[in-house]
Amino acid sequence: MFYYFVAYLCLMIKQLALCALLCTPVCTAIAQTDQEKTTAYYNKLKASGDVARLAYFFSQMPKGGDLHHHYSGSVYLETYLDWCKDKGKYIDSFKYSIVDDTAADRISIDALRKNALHYRNLMSLWSTADFYNHSAPQVPPDQHFFNTFGFFSPISGNFKAGLAELKRRALQENVQYIETMLSSVSVSIKSTTYNASLYRHLATRDENGLTALFDSIRTSLAKIAIDTAVTNYISALRDARTGIDDGNFTMRYQTYANRLKDPSTVFISIYAAFCVAATDTNIVGVNFVGAENDPVSMKDFWLHMRMFRYFKSLPQFEKIHLALHAGELAPGMTRPEDMGYHIYESLTIAGAERIGHGVDLPYEDAQAILTHMAAKKNAIEINLTSNEFILGIKNERHPINMYHDGGVPLTISTDDAGVSRSSLTEQYIMLAERYTFTYPQIRSFVLNSIEHSFMNPYMKTHHKALLQRRFAAFEKMVAGMSK
Repeated sequence: MFYYFVAYLCLMIKQLALCALLCTPVCTAIAQTDQEKTTAYYNKLKASGDVARLAYFFSQMPKGGDLHHHYSGSVYLETYLDWCKDKGKYIDSFKYSIVDDTAADRISIDALRKNALHYRNLMSLWSTADFYNHSAPQVPPDQHFFNTFGFFSPISGNFKAGLAELKRRALQENVQYIETMLSSVSVSIKSTTYNASLYRHLATRDENGLTALFDSIRTSLAKIAIDTAVTNYISALRDARTGIDDGNFTMRYQTYANRLKDPSTVFISIYAAFCVAATDTNIVGVNFVGAENDPVSMKDFWLHMRMFRYFKSLPQFEKIHLALHAGELAPGMTRPEDMGYHIYESLTIAGAERIGHGVDLPYEDAQAILTHMAAKKNAIEINLTSNEFILGIKNERHPINMYHDGGVPLTISTDDAGVSRSSLTEQYIMLAERYTFTYPQIRSFVLNSIEHSFMNPYMKTHHKALLQRRFAAFEKMVAGMSK
C-alpha cells in the first residue's frame, strides 16, 4: 500500500510540475510592460475624447528634438517687449513698430501693457493671435505670418537672452534638443554684376555654362569680406551659446540664405552660409527661407537649386548638411504647374537631407518623392500649426499619412512657436486629435527627431540613450496612473 501511495504522490508532483511549465508562458504573456500599459492608456484617452487628459499626457511625454525651428519666430512677443524696455525702445502707437524715444506718436512699453486696445493690436500684428476673430479687412494669412517678422526683427538679435529662454521653455516641456535656424550671415559684398548672366542661363537652362559662371563668381568674391563675415558670425554665436548645452539639453544651429533676393545676392549668401557651417561644428546645417510662392522665389527656383548643388559638389562643403523648406504651397497660391517639382528638385538637385513642410506632395510626383525619401532615409519635418495658418491645409488635406505610409521618417516640429502662440506639446496634441497614429508610432516620431538630427554621432548616441531613459520613466509613470 505504501508503494502505491508513493507512486501516486510522484505522479501528482509530475503533473503539477507540468502544469507549472505550461502555465509559465501564459502568465508571462498576460503581464504587460510599461510601454504596453502606456499604449492601452493612450488608446483609452483617444477613445474617450478626453482632450484635457491627452494634453497632460503629451505635456509629460519626452519629445526628443525640435528640428524645424526658427529662432526669431520662436521667441514670444512678451519677451521682445521686455527687451525693448531694457534697451529704451518705444512702440509707434499707430504702426506698432519699434521706435526710438525721439519718435513722434511713441508709447512706452509700460503704457502699452496698461492699454488693452494697444496691447491687443500689437499682439495681432506681431503674432497670429486672434487673426480669425476679426471681421475687418485683413491681409491674407500667409502674408500676415511673414509680416510679423518685420515688427520684432529690430530687437531679435539679443541671441544670448533668446537662446536661454528657448532652453528654459524646452526643458519645461520635456524637449532635450533644438536645431534652430539662427540667422543668415551678414556679408558686406553687395554685387548685382552677375545678375544678367545668371538670368541668361536661367532662360536657356545651360547647366554646364552655369557651373562655369558659378566658378567665376565664387573666385571673384572678396575673400577678406567672406572671412570677416564668417569670423563675426562664429564669434557672436560663441558668446550667445555659452551655458546652453549640458548633459540634459543640447542646441545646435543652422544658418540660411533668403530666397527673395536677387540671384547674385542669393549666391553670395549661400556661399557664406556654407563657409560658416564648414568652420564651426556647432553650426550643423544650411537652410533656405522666404515665402516659396513669392514671385522671385518662383522665378528663380531653378537657379537656386543648382546653386545648392554646386556648393555641395565642392570638396570643402560635401559633408555640410542641408535641410530645405520645400513644398510649402497650397492650391491657388501659384499656378498648378508650379506646384509640381519643388520637393523633388530640393531632394534630387539640391541634395536636401530633410524637407521642411512638404505639403504640396499630392501635386508632385508623389511616388517618386516617397520612394526617394524612404530609400535615402530623408526625414519630413511636419509643422501642423503653421501649415494650417499659412496654407489652410489641415486634417485629411495634409499629406502626413502619405509620408508615413510611404516609409518616410516623420518628425514633429513647431516652426515658429512664438508667432503661432504654440508649442511642441500642442503639435503632438493636434497630431493625436486629427490622425490615427498609435502611441508606438508617435514614440517613433520622437525617436526620429534625434536619429535624423544633424548632431555628430557621439552626441546623437548620448541623446538616444537619454531619450530612452526618459521614455522608460514616463511609461512607468503612466503605467502607475492606469492601474
